[in-house]
Amino acid sequence: MGLRAFGGVLLGGLWFGKSMLPILFESVIQVTEECWRKLTLRWGIFFLLLAVLNEIVWRTQSTDTWVAFKVFGVVPLTFVFAALQYPLLMKYDATPKKDEAN
Repeated sequence: MGLRAFGGVLLGGLWFGKSMLPILFESVIQVTEECWRKLTLRWGIFFLLLAVLNEIVWRTQSTDTWVAFKVFGVVPLTFVFAALQYPLLMKYDATPKKDEAN
């Protein structure tokens, strides 16, 4: 339920014109509003797809396999997905730049 709920909140926020990720990460990550929208969309879809995958594994595999998937599948997939967002963050970086003339 958690993955579906989080994905639904992210995508629902976009539906109503509000990126939800800046609420959590704006103090840490400085990017443009366009980047926040793209990140929110990507993470929302990712969490919904992960929820579907979790449901498939849960309903078709043994409990031991499902638990192993949750520990050794979901966590690495999340880290890999997060790392794949780095180019987007660099493209839309809005960190104030130091004046190189000084």
